[in-house]
This record gives sequence, structure tokens and C-alpha cells, in this order.
Amino acid sequence: MEPARETESNPFGDGPLTPTRIGAAAGMMDIIAFTVMGYITFDNITIGAIAGLLVGLGVFCFPPVFMQSGEGGDLEELEPADDAAPLRGFHRVAAGFALSAAGIVVFATGFVELDTLVGIPAALVAAVGIYLVAGFAMPNAQLRT
Repeated sequence: MEPARETESNPFGDGPLTPTRIGAAAGMMDIIAFTVMGYITFDNITIGAIAGLLVGLGVFCFPPVFMQSGEGGDLEELEPADDAAPLRGFHRVAAGFALSAAGIVVFATGFVELDTLVGIPAALVAAVGIYLVAGFAMPNAQLRT
């Protein structure tokens, strides 16, 4: 006889491991990893730290939403019912994608040997563009509380 399985169970339960904590830990590891990669690759901690901070913030934003989306992976079920405009509120998934891409742009400017004063504005332009496109393309899924 096979064991019965609940379909609406919370995989994280009331334990200490939550999607937000997993996202925060992954974000911290990105900061450390990119800082080390920036030092090894460019002999410049600043580029790696800024890239790691942006990627880490992005990772903190979107994986917790995907962890709560359930077995079907539908983000529409996490969308608030009163959300009429896609960018009226904070779009967590779009912000995560935009910040992660901005961090990669900062890191890529190190390979081109551009100054961080060029890399940071380029990353901000990329982040705004990706946020706007992703905000309209994806549902505004929110974390369950």
C-alpha cells in the first residue's frame, strides 16, 4: 500500500528553513563568490563586490517566489487578485531578474577594462530595461505570508 500524500501541504512547514532564508543565504554566497572572482580575475575587489551585491540582491528576490509556486510552477496562483497594473507595486520576480543581470553587466565591464563609473550606469540602464520588460511579461507573484 502506498502512503497517502497531501496535495496542499507546505513543504517548508514551520521549520527554520524558509524560502526567504534560502534566498538570503544564496545571495550572501553570491556576494562572496563574486568578490573572490573579481579579486582573482581583475585584481580589483570593487568590481566583484558590486557585481556580487547586485546578483545577490537579485537572487534574494526571485528564488523564494519560485520555491512557493508549487508543483505546477504556476506564478499566476501567487498573483494578488487586486493587481490591475503589472508595475503598480513592487514586482519581485522582475526585480530579481533585473538586479542579477545588472550584476553580470558590472562584472562584464571588468573584462572590457572599463571604469566602474561606466559599468555602474550601464548596469542601471540594463536593470531598468529588464525590469520594465519582465514586469509586463510575467505575473506579479507575491510571497505567501
